[in-house]
Amino acid sequence: MLKVLVSTKAARLLSLVFITSLLSSHPVFSAETSIKSMQIGINLQIRAYLQGPYEVTTGLMRDSLRSKGLIPLQQPYGGTPFNYAGTEALNRSLTSVSLGGDADALVDWLLVELRSATNPSLILAQKSVGVQADGDLMDVQTGSTNLSFLNVTTGNYYVALRHRNHLGVVTATAPALSFTHTFLDFSDPSFAVMGQNSRVINKTKALLWAGDINQDKQVIANGVGSDSTALITVVLSASANTAFNTSYRLASYAATDLNLDGETLAAGPGNDINLLITNVLSHPTNTSLAGNYILRGNGY
Repeated sequence: MLKVLVSTKAARLLSLVFITSLLSSHPVFSAETSIKSMQIGINLQIRAYLQGPYEVTTGLMRDSLRSKGLIPLQQPYGGTPFNYAGTEALNRSLTSVSLGGDADALVDWLLVELRSATNPSLILAQKSVGVQADGDLMDVQTGSTNLSFLNVTTGNYYVALRHRNHLGVVTATAPALSFTHTFLDFSDPSFAVMGQNSRVINKTKALLWAGDINQDKQVIANGVGSDSTALITVVLSASANTAFNTSYRLASYAATDLNLDGETLAAGPGNDINLLITNVLSHPTNTSLAGNYILRGNGY
């Protein structure tokens, strides 16, 4: 379920009460006019699931990165190809929520983008947010699942989601967005996004495809620019892997960690390459089960 922190809501209400009281006695401005003028920007509530950490038995995503203390406090999308200059910083208290039955556990960072209604490749606003175990995206400072974009005007926008090692998705249309909360459920298979098979369907949930390690908007298991080569290279070149062992477990927050368990593993039980290869071979349009099939991201 979507959650908005009670403390946050209460603080807003108290602020409105104070402002209303203050401005209602002002000879020029009425309280009603003032409150209406505060209704600026766009508010969204979004749900999305990442394939890598998703567990069908629980219907939740694992929070291994959080439990191992690997989630960075600063948003991780400053580098290429994201080039996002945002300064979002994670509230440390939000990392104390464990998954022991708690759907609010922090899983990782995501990047939300608002794009032009006439040119969906044109990014107009961005916000780096957290994704919880139940798929709800949250503000990393307050823990609220209300995501505010204060510097954009009411209007129609395509909404895109991007992740550091999963294929991104974009809404199929540009919905009307405003100060009133709009809920977008990317985990609903019936929720329309650009392109065919842009999400992997696991029973009743639509998930973002895992495997885009080098962020070229493709998942490649074999051939030029393959993500599996990038993964193996990282494992073999790890400074502590002096034996050049492909089964070496590299503990880190890295794009090569496709299942988000806090380790990059090229061979052995629970390795990350198997997920990548399985996605390529099982893709609905790879009818010949070609190992060099390229799984392409759509519309972002």
